Order: sequence, then C-alpha cells, then structure tokens
Amino acid sequence: MKVNKHFLHKSIIAATISSSVFSTAQAAVLEEVMVTAQKRAQSVNDIGVSASALSGDGLKALGIEQSSDLGAMTPGLVTVNATSGGTPIFAIRGIGLDDFNANNTSGVGVYTDEVFASSPVYLSGQLFDIERVEVLKGPQGTLYGKNTTGGAINFISNKPSDEFEASIEAGYGSHETVDLTGIVSGPITDGIRGRIATNYVKAGEGWQEDVATGKEYGKIDKLALRGQLAFDISDNGDALLRAYYSEDNSIPESPHNEGAQDALLLTDFDVLSSPTNPSKVSVGALDIGKDEQGSGFALTVNYDFDAFQFISISSFDQYERVVLDNYDGHSVSTMELFLDEELEQWSQEFRLVSNSDGPLTWVTGVNISYEEVVENQAYFDDSFLVTDSLLNGSFDPADADANGLDRFITAYEQKTDSYGAYLHTETELNDSFKLIAGIRYSNDKRSFDAAATEDIFGDIIPVVSQDESNSEDAITGKIGLDWQANDELLVFSSVSTSYKSGSYYGAPIIDSDAWSYLEPEDILAFELGFKWSLLEGSMQLNGSVFKMEYENRQSLITYTADDFSNYVTAAATLDTTMINVPESETQGFELDVEWLATDQLSLRAGIAYLDSEVTKSPSAAELRGISGDIAVNGNATGDADFNGAIDGSEIAFVDAIGATIDQGTVLAQSPKWSYNASAAYEFTIGNNLIARLQTSYSWVDKQYAQLGDINAQYGQVKGANAQASIGADDERWLLTLWGRNITNEESETYSFSGFAGRTVYRQQPATYGITLNYNFH
Repeated sequence: MKVNKHFLHKSIIAATISSSVFSTAQAAVLEEVMVTAQKRAQSVNDIGVSASALSGDGLKALGIEQSSDLGAMTPGLVTVNATSGGTPIFAIRGIGLDDFNANNTSGVGVYTDEVFASSPVYLSGQLFDIERVEVLKGPQGTLYGKNTTGGAINFISNKPSDEFEASIEAGYGSHETVDLTGIVSGPITDGIRGRIATNYVKAGEGWQEDVATGKEYGKIDKLALRGQLAFDISDNGDALLRAYYSEDNSIPESPHNEGAQDALLLTDFDVLSSPTNPSKVSVGALDIGKDEQGSGFALTVNYDFDAFQFISISSFDQYERVVLDNYDGHSVSTMELFLDEELEQWSQEFRLVSNSDGPLTWVTGVNISYEEVVENQAYFDDSFLVTDSLLNGSFDPADADANGLDRFITAYEQKTDSYGAYLHTETELNDSFKLIAGIRYSNDKRSFDAAATEDIFGDIIPVVSQDESNSEDAITGKIGLDWQANDELLVFSSVSTSYKSGSYYGAPIIDSDAWSYLEPEDILAFELGFKWSLLEGSMQLNGSVFKMEYENRQSLITYTADDFSNYVTAAATLDTTMINVPESETQGFELDVEWLATDQLSLRAGIAYLDSEVTKSPSAAELRGISGDIAVNGNATGDADFNGAIDGSEIAFVDAIGATIDQGTVLAQSPKWSYNASAAYEFTIGNNLIARLQTSYSWVDKQYAQLGDINAQYGQVKGANAQASIGADDERWLLTLWGRNITNEESETYSFSGFAGRTVYRQQPATYGITLNYNFH
C-alpha cells in the first residue's frame, strides 16, 4: 500500500480541530511546567516571555536526539547542521547565525546548565539524561547578555537525586546502530549526592554509499560521559560540581552536488556527477572523517540569606576537532574542507536573587569570560582548474589528485575577553498588572591574528595577513507589562534590545577585505502575546505577534574579488565572507496549543509565520568591491582574464552567485511558514501494563542559507516520526518501537554555492528501531 506523505499531518491537525466537538467537561489537567527563563524557578505560564519547554521524556518521544533536531517541534526556531562534520547553527524568528566557522557565535545564545557555549563547535554532542529544554524567543539582552538577539536556549540536565535510582537504556536501529545509556544516581553519604550518566552510539553501517567505491558514509561513533556531585552547605546552601567528556569519531555524511559539469563547461565527465538519491553519494578516494574530543567542568554554588539568594557559576570548557569533509559533494576535489581546531573558554558569574514576598523582586549579577579559538583551515582543489587543459579539452579526470593539489589555507588565533553587569526587576503594580524592567552593560574585546596562503603545486604564496583587535560596549534592556486578566489569561507586552558581538570571518580567503572587522549587531524588538488556560486547565493556548528592527546584521555572502592579478582562473576570484547589512527587519506571529483531551489523549500543535527583509542595502564599499566585469547576481558580462579572453557569459558558474543585496531581500534562515503537530494516546492493558502510541509531524518552508544566493535556497523540510511503547505501570521497564521520517521524505536540509555548482545536503531516509529502558528501584 502506498503511503500518502501528507496523510499523517493532515490527520493530526484534523483531530485537533474536530476535537472541539468533544465535551468540555474534562477531568484531565495539564501538568505545570517550571522553567528558569528569568533566572528563578517560575511556571512557564506565569511569565511574560514567549517560551517553549520540552521535558527529557518529551524529547525522546519526539525523536530529538541532538540539538539540531530541536527546531522540528518548536515554532519559530530553525536548526540546521551547516557542515557534514556537524556544526549546528540556530535561528529564532529569522535571527541567528549564517556562518559555520568556529570563531563565530550565534545570535541565539545556547546554555547547558547555565553555562554559555561561545562556539557552535561545543553543541554537536548527543542529548541524554536531560530534565528539560527551554527555548526563549525574542531578544534576551538583560539577563543573558550578548549574542541573544534572536533568543536563548537552555539545556537543563538531571541532577543528583536524594534517593537511589539507576537505569539502563539499550537501543538497536537501522544501519546496525547501537545506542546505550546508563545512569546511576543517589546519596553517597550524609549531605553528598552523586550522579553518573553515559551515552554511547555506534552504527555498524553508514546510511550513505559511494556509487563508485561502495564505501559507506554517515557512520556514527560517539561517546559522552557526565559526572555530578552535590554537596549540602549547612542548612542554607548547596554546591554542584559537574564534569563532562565527549568524543566523536564518526564518518560524516556527504552532501550532493548539482550543476558542476555545466559550471565548469564540461559535458562528458561523469566523475563530476552526483546522485540525487540521499543514500547514494560520490566521494571518491577522499578519506573523510572526524576526530573530536571535548571536556570541561562547572561548579555552581547556592546559598540563601534572609533577603536574597547568592549564586556563583564557574566553568571551563575545551574542545579539539579534526575534520576532513567532502564539501563540494562530488568525487573530484574542487572544494574539500579541512578543519583543525582547538577551543577553550572559561566563565564566572555571580548572581543575587531576591527572596522578598513583597511587590518588588529582582535579580542582579556580574559575569566575566574568556574565549580562545586556534584554527588551521584549508580548502583543497584539483590541478585541472589552474591549467589551460580545461580550455583545450585535454583534461583527464584520472589525473585528479583525490586530496587536491591547490590549497587555500588560513591559520588564525582569536581571543575574546568579556564582562558585564545586569539588573532585572519585576514590580506588582496591583493585583492585575506587573511591570518588568531591566538593564545590562556589556563590554567585549576581541583580537584576531591570522594569515592566509595559497599552496600551488607545493609553492606557498602569501595572500593576506591580519593582526588587530577591537573593543565594543553595549547597553541593552527590556521594559514590559504583564496583565493577569483573570486566573486563566495572561497578556504581556514588551520592548527589548540586545546585541551580537563583533566578529571576524574565520575561513580561507583570497581578498584582504574579506577579513574586515564586522560591527556588532543591534536589535530593537516589540512583542504582544498571551498565555491562556482553557477547558478547566486541560488546554493551554499561547500566541504572540512581534516586530524586530535589526541594525548591522552579520550576513554571509559570496562575491567576486577585485584583484584578478594573482589568479589564473575567474573561479579563483570568487570569495566568501561576512558583511554588515545596515538595516533589516522581521515581523510575524506564533501560535501553539497543547490539549490533554482526556486522561489518555494528548494533542499538541504549533504554527509560525515570519516576514523578513533587508530594508537598507549595503553600499558597494560594504559589499567589498562587488563590481567590475563579472556580475554576481545574474548574467555575467564583460571579459575576464582566463588564460586568454573569455566572454563572461560563458562562465556559467558565476551566474546566480548572490552578493548584491537589494532592499526587500529575504533574510537567511527565515522560512515564511512552519508548523508542527503531535498526538499521543495512552491506555492500560490488563492490570499492570501501560501502552502508548505517539506520532508527530513537522514542516518548514523554503529558506536561504545565505543572503541573495538562489543556490542557497533549500527546503521544504518535512517529516513524520512515530513510536509505540508498552511498559510496566510502576515504570520498571519500557519497550519502544520507533520510526523516524517514516514517510521517507527527501527534503533538502541545507545548501550553498560551491566552488563549482551547488552543494546540497538531503534528509536521511526512514529509520526504524527498538529501545528497552529498565529502571532499578
């Protein structure tokens, strides 16, 4: 029987709508969800912040296994992996990060147990032993500081328990994938508790196969450990010490390539072809792989005084990775990516939280941090692109060195010192209205010491070097008003600001302008929302409308460099960098509903609409010399020095490389529509067994990975997951059959203009498995 790919999500939405005819006399009540979005424990429905929260069990049920999966079930959040090696980047309401380099930081701040991740590199690990995830939408510049122009994400891990508990979870799935998680927690002695959790995932087979060599790609090999010790400090305080380690020796997936033969004016070279089947790839002899290790520790101290609570959070993290990536998507080496990175960060925060029962409550604190990134990065290219063999038709693909002969190389060290101070207040004006006000001062100093070279047939040619530092200050804040209309309805409004710190583009370049300093981003946001408890507490309906005005957005572009003199092909003059877009804006709305229709049936759905555009275009100077004989956003014109005169119209690979950013251009990572839905039904079997059926569907509209680049448009991303579970009513054991992408969608999940043609990543086909969880009481 053929499965209708849209049947599942249509059925879920129909069930949500038609269920309004049911009786409103509900015995079931939704469980209250506590979050720490405003640095104190509060019900998510009592705070005037657009926030989504998912429990650890909810993450498992929805098939969310890593941070990049989170966007599928969170309206307004976009998450993608920007490289085969797995560099997760986030955007909320169209504001986040276009860049995948290790020295840049997302406009969505990501925290694990209140420790900020200064680079996307820290976020590629698996999720396990998680208590909950909080997604805060809109600028969070007061309590969270820099790099929260889009919002913030908090991952909260389970803490040591007061009583002994232990569990083991073993799973087996498609591609011979084994997934093991073990947890032990409980008291060690009086006043001391501990918790150890570990997760290991290994796939015996890859989910992709090379059409020529039969070698497999997308093979997982990950290990993570986390240990925690909790100490009581007299009767008024406690401390929690956390240490963690992770490693990743996976063989990453490979992207696909479209249009390489046309781009390079070749018609009979199948070696440049790439399959369209997501499971079939063309990599060749390139030995792609990854070798990553990360570790760190954090110490959190809480102590209660009569008037306030004192909190100290100290942390240190380090990460090392070496990745070789088939970044061009075919077997000829035209743009392979090599990364060798070492990262360190440490931070310290001191916080005071008022204990007052009066109308005024407050949170104040200071923080300092240091971040360091040391990287060697290179792109590999084959020799035929720098000879005239392409012009006279003598190129033989067999002559191509699988590891490339031309290398664009960069080596840099970036250091960042930051500090800040903040104050957040909430004042109850009367029984119905609460005033929220906050302010923060931030200071950042960043240095960038880099050198770029080109290796042509073993000759190292200096291209550009840079050694500079920049400092910046910012004052951000928020003012809002919460109206508790009645016991069931909260209406909130706010005006807030935030900023993303300045940065440098940390990739190989051929044009000195490509390493120019990027000014900080600034955002001014307006929001009006509501949180409404309906049907005697069995339904929760949340919604908001927003508008955000954006200055100096840091955006990725590909362009044609001015200086052709050092390069013998027009292809060599294409460069990629980040620029500041003077002004842009986003506006839209979000709506989500959760309904416990009966004690057995729960329904959840969300929808988001986003309209984004550039409202003031960058000047030609800000576009780093994008002018001259070759136009970069349409048909090429004029002649280029390409070992002789070649009419620009013949250089097809230049067409549609986006760099002219007109007013009205849609922002990157800004899908117009996205929605998701899930349904779960739980029932008893006999006297001591509980069964559960759950299904979910998500759909995200087309979007751009890069401003103005039609090759960087990808999507729509869609897919359905399902699972069926049976377990003991005392939660001793649980057996689950699950499926991911069960409708076998082949959506594009990311794309960009490559050195030749278009590089595109595609969705993994359907996978299935079984998981057994056993709890020791």
